[in-house]
Amino acid sequence: MNKKYIILLLITLFTINACGGSTTTNNDDEDNNTTTSLTRTFSFTLPLFATTNGWNQTATNATVLDSSDDQILYTFRVLLGDVSDMSAGTVSPQWPYPDVSYDDFSVAIYATGSETQDVLLKTYEDDEGSAGADITMVDEDTVTLPAHSGSIRSPGPQSTDGDGHTILYDAANNLSYDIWQATTKLSDGASLGGGQTGTSVLWAGAVEVFDITGAGVNPDGVSSARASGVPLLAGMIMPEDVAADSIDHALGVSIPGPRNTAADPFEPSSDDYFYPVSTTETDFYSTHDDALASGQRIRLKSTIVDSEGENIDEEDLAPITQMFLTAMRTYGAIVVDNAGGFSFYAEDYHTANLDLTDAEVNAMIGASAEASLDSSKTDWQIIMAKLNEELEDIPFAYGPDMEGDDPDAATITTANYEVVTPATNPD
Repeated sequence: MNKKYIILLLITLFTINACGGSTTTNNDDEDNNTTTSLTRTFSFTLPLFATTNGWNQTATNATVLDSSDDQILYTFRVLLGDVSDMSAGTVSPQWPYPDVSYDDFSVAIYATGSETQDVLLKTYEDDEGSAGADITMVDEDTVTLPAHSGSIRSPGPQSTDGDGHTILYDAANNLSYDIWQATTKLSDGASLGGGQTGTSVLWAGAVEVFDITGAGVNPDGVSSARASGVPLLAGMIMPEDVAADSIDHALGVSIPGPRNTAADPFEPSSDDYFYPVSTTETDFYSTHDDALASGQRIRLKSTIVDSEGENIDEEDLAPITQMFLTAMRTYGAIVVDNAGGFSFYAEDYHTANLDLTDAEVNAMIGASAEASLDSSKTDWQIIMAKLNEELEDIPFAYGPDMEGDDPDAATITTANYEVVTPATNPD
């Protein structure tokens, strides 16, 4: 077996108990009928958030930062396993390739109805949770949220090690109620964590609400269901993007240990986060000056190389992969969270609604129109799996020590990414 795939297998053993995702393989062990019953029946109108918002700003003419080479090299070393400047508990998976989460560590979306539900503010580990200023409080540890219709499942893994990122979407008012560590099942008074199907949200580790037609930005210093304070919908790959044949917004990306150089990490320096985020990671972070900061923007270069350092002919890639790469050049990716790898986000396949013909799915993955598809998988699973398959050969950078035992001394022969000026705050 190729060493790269052995390493990927090992990555699945790591998770992060933090408000951030982790690179992981996607578990497809759910009953298909259950998956179908969770699929959302509404669509979002694109673009999300104000057209002047940082997520909708192009990066094609953004200036490459003077610090770009140093920041790319440091991030490359971290992705190879260098955790020497990381806070305690930060995990590096030794995997310098992008991964798009569409099951574990993804985001599930549910429509709200006319009823409400009272939710206890508690994390999976039974710690005190938090709520944004615009959330209705019942008392000091309970909030009132819109209720959803039918069953609800927070994303996996099926343990208390995940994020449980869940959205309750109020279409009538364009409001996204974002939840971190949504609990839908308890056992003996304890949360069973994510990946559980229930009838209501019982606990929430953090709750925030955003108007998806508005600025999509929190006040300075305020977090959300993500450590950096951004909406869960911001930067996520949606079925609506794929149906439109174009991802016309920046992507959200998470890395091991966003920068936090403050003496007190809970009072981060203004140099350690940038618009459109409102704060940064306070538990799992890097203290190195060259670490990428929350809100910083990276852009894919015009010519990229594979895991052997050879130029990639992108016309040979599937249309879904070309769509991803085009977005990374046109809009770039904005650092939003801590993770166990170079991690991007797509909607959880349990709720994602992409209803294509077999010929359309085959076209998106670069297969012949008559090719047989796995009937046990949704269209979204098939397309996202193809994207991840091809991204596994497009590294963050290429260097001679990619499989070495000394990541803090690794060098780069060719980098596929560059750090550019952050998005501009229209206010």
